[in-house]
Amino acid sequence: MGAEAGRVFTREEHQVLQAFADQAALAIENAQLYASARHSLARLRETQAQLLQAGKMSALGQLVSGVAHELNNPLSVIIGYGQLMLHREIPEALRRPIELMVAQGDRMAKIVRNLLYFARQRPPERVAINIHHVLEQTLALRQNQLTLSSIVVERDFAEELPTVIGDGQQLQQVFLNLILNAEQAIAAEHRAGRIVFRTRVVDQWVRTDVVDDGPGIPPEVLPRIFEPFFTTKEVGEGTGLGLSVSYGIVEEHGGRLSAESERGRTTFTLDLPISLAPSPESREAVIMPVFSGKGRHVLVVEDEPGVAELVVSLLREHDWKVDLASGGRAALEHVRRQPYELIVSDVRMADGSGEEFYRTAVTENPTLAPRFVFVTGDTANSAAWAFLKTANVTVLEKPFRPEVFLDLVRRVVSGLTASGSRA
Repeated sequence: MGAEAGRVFTREEHQVLQAFADQAALAIENAQLYASARHSLARLRETQAQLLQAGKMSALGQLVSGVAHELNNPLSVIIGYGQLMLHREIPEALRRPIELMVAQGDRMAKIVRNLLYFARQRPPERVAINIHHVLEQTLALRQNQLTLSSIVVERDFAEELPTVIGDGQQLQQVFLNLILNAEQAIAAEHRAGRIVFRTRVVDQWVRTDVVDDGPGIPPEVLPRIFEPFFTTKEVGEGTGLGLSVSYGIVEEHGGRLSAESERGRTTFTLDLPISLAPSPESREAVIMPVFSGKGRHVLVVEDEPGVAELVVSLLREHDWKVDLASGGRAALEHVRRQPYELIVSDVRMADGSGEEFYRTAVTENPTLAPRFVFVTGDTANSAAWAFLKTANVTVLEKPFRPEVFLDLVRRVVSGLTASGSRA
């Protein structure tokens, strides 16, 4: 309301003004409380989403661990006996079918290994990594689905790429998120598409571009894509965490993750600092070792009949004297009665786990510790992985090739002989 200069307000007018001020103050207070409540509700929803995502990842890890354990046992038998047959004289007409059988078994094993690698819960590592290997491992997880979606994958890889220092599992998670985003963007237009992976060296960085020909990211959205919980997807189709988690992982590696987009072309660029460490040595094919276990005694602890039969056959073919136990409890009775040069054990077994067997056996007889070789397909299990790492034991992951297993046995026994350790 207006008032003339020098005018004196009446008592009634003072009361009206006071009532107005009181209402205004109450309205401001209510607005502040409402804003605070909205902020608290938003934080509560973010926390709930984080807990939901954490629960999903935990369930995924347990599911993958169980499935991998069940698949790796029959795959060990298929690949193992297939390789044994290929090392023997067989009719030429059978050689090609057996080679195909082993190749398809290896393909399945690679998929399982990549799932295990992605789901494995363990502290981050910092080792020399070849980005091409990480990309290929990640693509193996989605290649079939990309093909079904009519999305062509192109590789424009640098011929000689320096290594970077990092955690392969975490970087695989970054690339998987980028692939999924590109795949979903293309699929939204219900057409065939193309994703290009390009690597090169730029100054002191190893640069990887992931380019898709999807609809692009709107200019008003692009600056926010790395924000936690920001998503343009429908409810239930995304948490808005993928790119923000990826951004955090790349920053922890001392790198940079950025994006640029226009209609029909979106490019995510990942820069990681070049490592001064030497490149990881490539694993050459191992020739079937020729050595004798004559006069040596081995205990095989395995509750999967097919795998047990394969391991026993391999050892007996090399003149080992073999005892067999179907679980940790029975194995413990064996080592209490009989000295062994070697113990080959699974980890997860119904009648006493490999971990329980190892801890008790080594407590009672410490000289057994270097004689253990664990053959397992359960490395996604966080407890099993922690045990295998802290115990510092020799580990061979299922499925395995016979020549790799025998070479590992030879090296373990050679190490025992060199150190003068005898039962």
